[in-house]
Amino acid sequence: MRSRALGPLRIHRIVEIERMAVQADRFLLGMSEEANALAKQWLDERFIEPRTNELFISFHSFVLEAGGRRILVDACHGNDKRRTGNIAYADSMRTDYLTNLANAGFAPEDIDIVLCTHLHYDHVGWNTRLENGRWVPTFPNARYLMTKIDFDHFSRLPANTPESHHAAAFEDSVLPVVRAAQADLLAAADVPSFDLSRGVRLELAPGHTPGSIVVHLQNDFGRAILSGDVIHHPLQIFQPALHVEGEHDSAQATRTREMLIEQCAETGALLLPAHFPAPTAGKIVRRDGGFRFDCGAE
Repeated sequence: MRSRALGPLRIHRIVEIERMAVQADRFLLGMSEEANALAKQWLDERFIEPRTNELFISFHSFVLEAGGRRILVDACHGNDKRRTGNIAYADSMRTDYLTNLANAGFAPEDIDIVLCTHLHYDHVGWNTRLENGRWVPTFPNARYLMTKIDFDHFSRLPANTPESHHAAAFEDSVLPVVRAAQADLLAAADVPSFDLSRGVRLELAPGHTPGSIVVHLQNDFGRAILSGDVIHHPLQIFQPALHVEGEHDSAQATRTREMLIEQCAETGALLLPAHFPAPTAGKIVRRDGGFRFDCGAE
């Protein structure tokens, strides 16, 4: 997926990492050999390696053109960030993200809003870039939106917890935009009514983090949902109880995921997750007594 349209509303996918292999049982906790074998029967090589125990994920942003605004949703890892421990793969990363943004027709100065669905390191990194030894906002004209619930949570992360590796990202990718007076912290009560643009609304989706949100797009031409990290991989549509390491509340995350899956299946909304490799966009369909992800459905 490069771009999609719902009438006048356009959705562009901006790639940072198109394809990364991860070990299934390390990435999705609770993954069984039986579930892996079943998955290989209905997922193709875009999402799962048929000969090994590997899954494929991607990292990308979406840019929405809606109501005269350009809204960037989730800013991936960023370049030059120091990362250690189980996210050391992202240490001092160098990618062509800004070039890919330019190839889609956008300069950093063009972005009006940067929306953080949650404040994990792989969703806030390009909030800032290194300039003369300082972290400065990458998008100088943008308002950065995030929930106050997540901001408060990540501002007081204790050390040596499964979430503590996000603290560095909070320091180099969140606090600089706050100090630059470009951040808006949305209280929980304000999320559903926040005027992002006509046909674009936000909804709290707690679990992965306490203040995660999803983005609903709807107009006379169709519906779509940008689901952030409510769903990481199509396997979780087949088996919603699978969860990734370091979630804030996995039981709540499962309930949120189940509700989103049901909603997508009932409404026919196009699903646009943050980590599905290309073609990324697809629909959730009922099949064989459960749910499946159909990236061929329109």
